[in-house]
Amino acid sequence: MDADQGGTVHVEEIFNALQVAVVDVLARMAMTEAVFVHREKLLRFRLDQEAGGMVRLTGSQEGMIGITSPLGVVREIVSRIVGLPADQLTGEDLMDGIAELANMIGGGTKSNAGLTNVKVSTPMAMVGKELLAEWKTDRHTERFVFQVDDGVLYVLAAL
Repeated sequence: MDADQGGTVHVEEIFNALQVAVVDVLARMAMTEAVFVHREKLLRFRLDQEAGGMVRLTGSQEGMIGITSPLGVVREIVSRIVGLPADQLTGEDLMDGIAELANMIGGGTKSNAGLTNVKVSTPMAMVGKELLAEWKTDRHTERFVFQVDDGVLYVLAAL
């Protein structure tokens, strides 16, 4: 019996699955070590001069999972995923890479938490160079802070 069919998966279990997914996805797909630093409650979050991606969860567990980081950090991570030097990445490469990273982290979280009755949406991505985006949800949001290379990756979860 899977976790979301016969029993309740608590939000803390999903948060733990999320942390494992971030470390695993970055290690496997981007050859990047991610070290969990801390987690904090978040009332608002604005994306500006950063890149971010997000997926929605629907089904037996509803919510959103998003990632964001300064452009330089995202550029380095995406360059490892696509196999191009960071200075050769186009804006489209960055958008595709950050969207795919959000998708892999969302899917990894779903799998790690045993959420078989949950669907992960197509990812959305933003590069906040000339755009200001705000994370809006009526759900409780936690921000997980990870040290990656010489920067920080933020993972947001509203469940």
